[in-house]
Amino acid sequence: MTRIVTSDEFVTLILATLTLRNTSTHLRDAELDQSFQDAYEDLALQETALEVSSNFTFFTDPLHGNSTKLRRAIVWARDRGFLEPKQGRGGIKYLVKMSPDLANRFLASSSIAPAFLDRVVAERFPVRSSDQAVA
Repeated sequence: MTRIVTSDEFVTLILATLTLRNTSTHLRDAELDQSFQDAYEDLALQETALEVSSNFTFFTDPLHGNSTKLRRAIVWARDRGFLEPKQGRGGIKYLVKMSPDLANRFLASSSIAPAFLDRVVAERFPVRSSDQAVA
C-alpha cells in the first residue's frame, strides 16, 4: 500500500538522519533550498520503488529563488525546536537540534526506507571540512 509523505515529514526525516550522522549539523540558509530540492527530486524518482507518494514539491521559484513549501516546512521544524537559526558571518545557519533518541523514533515510524534517507543525506548534504554537514 502506498503511503503519503508530507513536506513536514520529509524535512523531519532528513533532519533525523542528519542528527544520527553528526550531532552538530549546521545547514546554510543560502544552500538549503537546493539541497532539499535535490533530495526531493531523488524521492520523486523513487516513489514507486519506495511505495510512497509525496503531496508536495520543493521546486525553487525562479522569481524569488526559494521554495515556499520548503520554507514552511523549515518554519514548522524550527517551531518544534528541531532547528535553531544562528546568524553568522556568512549569513544564517540552522543548527539541527534533535536528540538521537527522537531521531530514532522518527525514523522507526518513517514512511520512507532508512537506506534511501541515508543515501540522500550522504549525497545531498555532504560533510564539509569543518566536519559538520552543511547544506
